[in-house]
Amino acid sequence: MSSNPTFQYSWADIEKQLGSLSAVSGGFSLAKRGLVKMPDGETIFVKIGAEENSKRWAKKELAVYRYLASKSYPFIPKVLSENANKTGFALEALLAEDGWDWSDNWTVDRLEATLAAMDTLAGLNPENEAWGDSTEQALDAARNGWQTLLDSVALQQTLQTKLKEAGHTELAHSLDLPSEAERSSRFEFRTDTLVHYDVRADNCAWNPNSKEVMLVDWNWAQLGDKRMDMAAMLVNAQRGGLDVPVAYADRLDADALQWLAGFWFRGAATPIWEGGDETLRNLQLESGVRSLRLMSKIEES
Repeated sequence: MSSNPTFQYSWADIEKQLGSLSAVSGGFSLAKRGLVKMPDGETIFVKIGAEENSKRWAKKELAVYRYLASKSYPFIPKVLSENANKTGFALEALLAEDGWDWSDNWTVDRLEATLAAMDTLAGLNPENEAWGDSTEQALDAARNGWQTLLDSVALQQTLQTKLKEAGHTELAHSLDLPSEAERSSRFEFRTDTLVHYDVRADNCAWNPNSKEVMLVDWNWAQLGDKRMDMAAMLVNAQRGGLDVPVAYADRLDADALQWLAGFWFRGAATPIWEGGDETLRNLQLESGVRSLRLMSKIEES
């Protein structure tokens, strides 16, 4: 992997256009992100870390993009520039006017293309230097959400309240946290496969005309457990209207779904960080509920 890639634009030229940046929806970090039109008429996507956390994640994400590009991974947009400290970068923009769909509208064709992208990713074997300065893991056995909930009465109460407010009163009363924590503690978390860990509709651009998919937001990428990667993506596809258990049961692991439900419920019950978007907590709550429902259907089949 080249340490000094040649880019289409200099960062200095991009900085001159940042005043006209048009913010885009999606993403939950505090990073500055949006579309910028360059003097040559091309529109590009720019992402810049705003504070310590988003700068750290942006730096890792850029390292992943560079690694994937070095392996000719075809399911990512092209990196067009980066700033000096690698906490900001520019990508080719995947625009609706060019046929790209970022909506939560899952079809069989879109899902099949996404699965192919994830399978290709899992076939790569990254070198240690691929992640730059960051070795932080987004998901691992230590982030057992069921155990965290069991240990915190405050989180339990918040989760119960949120479940009831969202219309899941029966689930709120039926959750057996000791049993859930015990089951999740037995899950053998793998760290042997390159995974994205956050493939959802707004991180997965789909072009129904060309049948192409492009994956973005790689700051959670790591050597991890493909069962988790698949479970998280298929929960999102279920949310988008596909009947996942019928056609893709062989891609789902009930224990991975159970573990993820706890991870998402713990997130939903945790106060959002200062300046964060509370929508994330609502999404995590819904994802936890759907994960348990999928788990039950898989176990019943």
